[in-house]
Amino acid sequence: MDRASSLIFPGSKTLAGWWRQLAPYQPQALWVAYAFVHRIDAPVSVLCDRPVEPLTLLLLQAMNLECKGGNHQAGVPLADLEDRLRLPAPMVQRMLLDIEDVGFIARTGLNSWQTTPAGQQALSHKHAPVNVRARRVFPFLERLDAGGQRAAHAHFLPIGECVHVGWQVDDTHRFESRWLAESIAQPAEWKKMLQFPQDVTALHNEPADDGSHVIIDRPERVLLALIRAGAAGELLGFAIKVDGWLLFDRTPAVRLPQGADRVWPDLAQAPPIGVWQETWRDWCRQRQMPASEVDNCTLTFHAPRLEVQAPSRLMQRLHASRSDLFKGETWLLVGDGYTRLAAQLTIR
Repeated sequence: MDRASSLIFPGSKTLAGWWRQLAPYQPQALWVAYAFVHRIDAPVSVLCDRPVEPLTLLLLQAMNLECKGGNHQAGVPLADLEDRLRLPAPMVQRMLLDIEDVGFIARTGLNSWQTTPAGQQALSHKHAPVNVRARRVFPFLERLDAGGQRAAHAHFLPIGECVHVGWQVDDTHRFESRWLAESIAQPAEWKKMLQFPQDVTALHNEPADDGSHVIIDRPERVLLALIRAGAAGELLGFAIKVDGWLLFDRTPAVRLPQGADRVWPDLAQAPPIGVWQETWRDWCRQRQMPASEVDNCTLTFHAPRLEVQAPSRLMQRLHASRSDLFKGETWLLVGDGYTRLAAQLTIR
């Protein structure tokens, strides 16, 4: 796992260019984030709407006719179904057992049956939801501290397929299948907020001879430009190709409503004022500005701007250095983690 300090981040001119490039999305704030993603290819149960099989429909219709034509509050006897269908008893019994397995009928006695609400719906619509086994891919975000240690367990996050590089998963960052099972068990409101597929109903990881139970992890490292967009505060993430700092701004790789991004702890709040002050000092130190004058500055952050109220002597020095600061083209990245908040420097 690469530490955050070992990774490269874009400079001021690149950030200024991205801000202009993303202007159509009405950005309110900007972050640059390295996201370590587990793309989990897993066998699951998926709820599908399928046509009811003809034999199943025939038996449900027969049971419905028997109920209408006689007194079967306690269930339809097997013998009456045999007479109506004119089929051999073993075949009718086999059909009943199969249809019971899918929940369309229920046994009410030793040899009597009754249509369930699910069976009534299947008879009415000629379609019914059924669980089928399939493989799906689920992206999970590793939540790390600046040193690359796991700060919290990996969390489902809908990060679309985008430009990336691989990363080597060691024992301390291995994915646990229970995290996927817990996500599948979450309520519908949670799934809707995080865009978790609501048709997935269960995880199938019991050992199978054909190996179909195996869960595959495709670990990726993705670099993203994250913005808080528009009045609704939607979080949008755009993939970045480090070679050339190319920003793919056409289709967001991440799209989350306000509030859903709490799974990304580094976005929850702005850095404390001490971090801003140290970042400002570093910027001035690189330009050989006197520390005594720099320390007399007052800083205020209103996303995306870091406003600096500076003494007149420092202002003169900055003017003399022909700094881009006065053109509104100077940007800083604040923090030392994998996710860093960008700030546009303004001075008065």
